[in-house]
Amino acid sequence: MGFVPFNYQIWRDMKVDKDATRRLAEAAGIVNTINGGTIFPTFNTTTEKDHYRLEVSVPTVEPDDLKVEVTGSDLMIYQNVHVNAYTLPNVLGMIKISADVELENIHAEFEDDLLVVIMPFSEMSGGFQKEIDIYRH
Repeated sequence: MGFVPFNYQIWRDMKVDKDATRRLAEAAGIVNTINGGTIFPTFNTTTEKDHYRLEVSVPTVEPDDLKVEVTGSDLMIYQNVHVNAYTLPNVLGMIKISADVELENIHAEFEDDLLVVIMPFSEMSGGFQKEIDIYRH
């Protein structure tokens, strides 16, 4: 078989305890969460009678650390993470805002680990139609 590094011999002869590996991974996940680890929020969007409703489940995030911003046609949700003397933004999600949303009236509420963003339809959402004149030069 030729030259085989010593470490390979040890690795080849090791037995893997799959149950112990699973328990270790679960424990690491719990410790990561307890020590301020990364969360993965869930997003759910529904269409209501007069608005879109975006629900973002953000367990373990303090409401004061959540920020919602609209820039152009993008809605960004992020969490301020405090590390020593610094505050760093952690983007939780970004969505494109539909053209039929009244940007000025978007608002958000927080209750029981759930951030709810209400995006009301604009008055034009029923459909805007206009015949455009074509000018000839």
